[in-house]
Amino acid sequence: MLRVKFPVTQWPGWNIPELCLTGTAAAEVTVIVDPASTADYGSDSPVFRGFGSLQGSETVLALKFAMREDLIDALKEESRVYSGALHSLQGSVIPRCFGLYVGVGEEDQQIGCLVLEHFGECIQQPFSFLPLDLKIRIMDSIASIHRQGLLHGDFAERNVLVQDGDVRIIDFDQTEWGHDCPVLNFCPEDHLPDISDLRCNYLLDVIEKLEIFSSGT
Repeated sequence: MLRVKFPVTQWPGWNIPELCLTGTAAAEVTVIVDPASTADYGSDSPVFRGFGSLQGSETVLALKFAMREDLIDALKEESRVYSGALHSLQGSVIPRCFGLYVGVGEEDQQIGCLVLEHFGECIQQPFSFLPLDLKIRIMDSIASIHRQGLLHGDFAERNVLVQDGDVRIIDFDQTEWGHDCPVLNFCPEDHLPDISDLRCNYLLDVIEKLEIFSSGT
């Protein structure tokens, strides 16, 4: 069970003091939502930062909610990506995932919550402004996802988290399965690959968005 406690006295218009949701995990987890969370709490799909005890230690979490029943399927699909094809990339390319929980909201509607590791902040400037080594780390992360047979489907600055130069890719509700791509390894310490060696139009599009080959070496 997931028990989420909200700062009702600090959020005008928010009338839900607590939500209890059920999931596959046997242990009960209580998460205290940070009142300073920057998410729009009036949204149908808010993401809150919270604090909870997992695996014996206090952990900062990201709670990704679907506050309407018609949004839950996308959250279930994202959970399937985290627990399935990309499970081995948790904690290195994507955040760690602690499960999907579902329950009933104050208006008796079905709601869902995907519990993730909170990691850094999303990029707040265009990709083109980033240093070359960070661009290549992002490219390497996308290539790692390709090697698992998936296309991200929504590559944008808002879906790339950065913390101390490290990168995590998020938001997998538009993922395409069954991608067969002979991708290269991208490492900041290596020379840039020859663009003619890339035989994937999606990766070429990502490179264009990152403006890697216009950054110099």
